[in-house]
Amino acid sequence: MESHTVPRKLLEQFAYDDAITGSKRLWRYEKGRPPYKKASPRTATRINRHFSDPEDATKESEIEKRLNREFEEPVNRFLFEITDPCFKPTDERRRQLTFYVTLLFQRSEARRLASTHLQEVFAHALELFIENESQVLTVAAKWGLELGCLVTKDQVVKMARAHSGDHLKGANAQRSYVGMIQKVMSELDKELFSGEWNYIRTLPTDPFVISDAPVVTWQRIDNGALSYGLGFHRADVEVLLPISPVVCLHIQPDVKRRSAARRPTVREVNAAQAAFAARSCFSNIESAEIDGIFQENFGKAEMGVNCFTIWHRNYDTALYDTLMNQKP
Repeated sequence: MESHTVPRKLLEQFAYDDAITGSKRLWRYEKGRPPYKKASPRTATRINRHFSDPEDATKESEIEKRLNREFEEPVNRFLFEITDPCFKPTDERRRQLTFYVTLLFQRSEARRLASTHLQEVFAHALELFIENESQVLTVAAKWGLELGCLVTKDQVVKMARAHSGDHLKGANAQRSYVGMIQKVMSELDKELFSGEWNYIRTLPTDPFVISDAPVVTWQRIDNGALSYGLGFHRADVEVLLPISPVVCLHIQPDVKRRSAARRPTVREVNAAQAAFAARSCFSNIESAEIDGIFQENFGKAEMGVNCFTIWHRNYDTALYDTLMNQKP
């Protein structure tokens, strides 16, 4: 089954009417290729088995139906209204948009591919534990007291590998990703919902583009440069989603802030779209400037590689702490 990572209705906001086919089409921008003018909103971001569960053949269809029924359709009813300068969302519409933005961030191909990063972290934590004889012996002693028998170092290592085994299986990254999508469907992001919401507007001659990873995050540092890839709850984070060629949603979640955010420029938004893209950006026009921005910035915010990584954390005692706090 082919799953949609960006809703068709949202992509159609960025489409033009093709006189030859009589249908909507997108200009597609990709690394190292000239712009392509006939991408279809119906298939542009469709990926085979994107939401598949290795242990449940029905899961992908179930998730697709829920995404459409519970989160896309409610927003589709007023999506076109956001281009109106007088648009002010009610609390219910803001709630619907909060789920919409959160799920758009999580359901992208770039986010799914980053799931393998977590496997690498688990493997790293396992090796750190096994190589630390003092930690292994301490766990063995604790388990021995609780079980009332001798627990050897080799037995602890064997159990540690078993404990980490599921996390290191190739199928588990996909299974964990699907589970995460289901979890996000049931939890409203309160900091995002209660943040400051603004709508950046531009002229049709200087349009916003949208990528296959359309929700981007950044923090503006002291010199005005942008640091990509902060979580929604990090200090000073800004969350952006282009809604149409002339409107971009700009959210400042309810988190600690040093100062008010600066109004982003169209070029900054488009550069971020290119930086986060897994493959492509889309527009309603052909533009050498847009293509230049894409070629210059593509790959600068690859999830799990140079943004949204967790290597900076200390894993010296991560598995040790887990084993010490669970029953043998």
